[in-house]
Amino acid sequence: MPLTALQLRKALDALDESELRELIEALYKTSTDNKRFLTSRLDNDNSELLAVYVKELEKCFDPKKGELRVASAKKAMQNYLRVASPIEMLQAKIRYIGTALEYWQKLPYWSENHDTTLGNMFEDVTKCALNYSEHQEILDSIHRIGRKFVEQERKFGYFDWHVQIYKNFVKALEQ
Repeated sequence: MPLTALQLRKALDALDESELRELIEALYKTSTDNKRFLTSRLDNDNSELLAVYVKELEKCFDPKKGELRVASAKKAMQNYLRVASPIEMLQAKIRYIGTALEYWQKLPYWSENHDTTLGNMFEDVTKCALNYSEHQEILDSIHRIGRKFVEQERKFGYFDWHVQIYKNFVKALEQ
């Protein structure tokens, strides 16, 4: 059974410096994900995690596959979000939503579960973006996505919730 966070903290507190170093080195060697995470944290370089995330997004939202499976993209995004700054987190989620909408325009179907995930993420992104109103590129990205949702809603009658989220965002910006 895995340790709880409290048990882990106590166990780490009991280690001396060399034991802690050995443990971290062993973790580094156990998986590529651990290597990427430690590199990102210790070198303050998350570019490799971002590259993995972008690659997984492109693979998952490839309309040639004909089948939408996003688990690997979500995992890559979670790995990246662990080390990303708040604005990088926002940009990563915007990238996910934009890529999903491009997929939708080519192959207009996905599960209700994916629609809910996308809506929740868009709502989160619009709320967070209000804190970055001085970053015009963030606002422009949200507007581009919002307009795509409006366009798709008119065309397919599918994104009414997303359109309402966008309208709420625009209204909040105007206040």
